[in-house]
Amino acid sequence: MRNKVIRSFLIIFSLSFVIGFGILYGVLYYVSLNQQTTNLFDELDIIVRTNFEESHKIGEELFDKDTRLTMISNDGEVFYDNFKNLIEENHLEREEIIEASQNGTGSSVRYSKTMEQNYLYVAEYDETENVFVRLAMPFTGVSQSVFMLLPSFFIAFLIAFLFVWFMSKRMADSILKPLQEISSVIRKADFGKEKIEFKDYSYVELQEITDALQTMNDQIAKNLEKIEREKQIRQEFFTNASHELKTPLTSIRGYSELLRQHTIVEPSQIDHCLDCVLKESDHMTKLINDILTISKLEAKDYVVQKSHIKLKELLTNVLNSLSIQANDMNLEFDVSCENVIVYANLDHMQGILYNLISNAIKYNKPNGKVIIIIKERLDNVLIKVMDTGIGISKEDQKKVFQRFYRADKQRSKVVAGTGIGLAIVKHIVQFYQGSISLQSKENEGTSIEIALPIMVNEEPDDLN
Repeated sequence: MRNKVIRSFLIIFSLSFVIGFGILYGVLYYVSLNQQTTNLFDELDIIVRTNFEESHKIGEELFDKDTRLTMISNDGEVFYDNFKNLIEENHLEREEIIEASQNGTGSSVRYSKTMEQNYLYVAEYDETENVFVRLAMPFTGVSQSVFMLLPSFFIAFLIAFLFVWFMSKRMADSILKPLQEISSVIRKADFGKEKIEFKDYSYVELQEITDALQTMNDQIAKNLEKIEREKQIRQEFFTNASHELKTPLTSIRGYSELLRQHTIVEPSQIDHCLDCVLKESDHMTKLINDILTISKLEAKDYVVQKSHIKLKELLTNVLNSLSIQANDMNLEFDVSCENVIVYANLDHMQGILYNLISNAIKYNKPNGKVIIIIKERLDNVLIKVMDTGIGISKEDQKKVFQRFYRADKQRSKVVAGTGIGLAIVKHIVQFYQGSISLQSKENEGTSIEIALPIMVNEEPDDLN
């Protein structure tokens, strides 16, 4: 790459030098042409003003100066030329003669077959004598001057070429050396696992590259940390799921073996075993359904069937299904529910209400209270469930939305549950792009507030 940079500089310099020389040659050529044309026209104007005899004398003088004087009649015949006595060619088609016949004067540069070299011609029409008077002189442009300057030109070109080669080499080194340093750091760096540091470079572009690489390294580190965290969460999830599934399976197997071996013969005991099997089966079924629900909610292409739902009616059904648990603890319900209609999946809305209220009952105190508020708030529907229960410690508050996490370890052994209810609630809220917040104080109670942007402002026709 270094050699390519130097070669590119030298090629550009050489082309620029040649082009510049060509432009200079062109400028000098036209300056010389204009100057000599003007001088010839001045001499021609003097000759036109004189008579023929004096013109001939001037022609003889001009011969010594290597200047050709020609006089041409209206029909193109040359009747006088100070260089050649007899010229048979008709000159009406000469460029300078055509121009002079149209404009009074004319000029041209061309090769003269008669004189066998390039000539500059100027012509003027003498209206008094009705003849064309023409002057010509050898014209080589600036070729002679250029040939004289060629040695100096090549010396200057060689000096400039060496200078450009030296400077391009230094410039290539100043650019490529930082790139080599950056490349060396990249090869040695363990992206995402260690901090990489680069030197400060004077080139803004190189500084942008190093900044971008450092930003990329930081992003990789965050992604690796996220992957590791998710890996740990998945590991904990599988461990907890295995444990939660193993417990009811162990109970089912134990009761099934007792029945299979006919160890229990009394009908009441057999019924008790069968009830336990059914209870554990229901527990395992609910756990599997909860896991499947979270998996679906996490899928990006998850499509649900939505409908218009009256939350007041849904809340009544959920409270009825939990009434036995609430009565066992002698809990009081304080319900404030507006006639709110949402457009969502029925199972999702039922899952939110059931899990929040079920937790408020399970982790409450006997003779406690459960407060439920559902109302419209700006463009959101607000769902808030508060209890006067055991509360959650600050340390546990950060983890209660994780799968299988149960805050009260001691009570978890007594209170039935999968530890996945709040995780389902959080995933449902995220699916509808809502927000969820938790406030809790130990021995005083817990409050969970949800805002969902799924409210329907007018009652649909299918609900009338």
